[in-house]
Amino acid sequence: MNIIEQDLADFQQFVAGRIQSDREESSLEDYVCLWRAQQERAGAIAAIQEGLDDLAAGRVRSADDVLAELRQPLN
Repeated sequence: MNIIEQDLADFQQFVAGRIQSDREESSLEDYVCLWRAQQERAGAIAAIQEGLDDLAAGRVRSADDVLAELRQPLN
């Protein structure tokens, strides 16, 4: 299954679950907006977790070090 097919299957499952739990009727556009918001939230959570994992593993640099490097002229 390619990524588009997987996304469509995931979206269909998402909509089916929402239809069962929603008390009021929603449009397809409403479901697309909710799906996108859920995907953005999941992406943000994953990015935060990646940063926390990097911090815990010591894969970080101080802001002072990064700024000092950025201020060095390019040769």
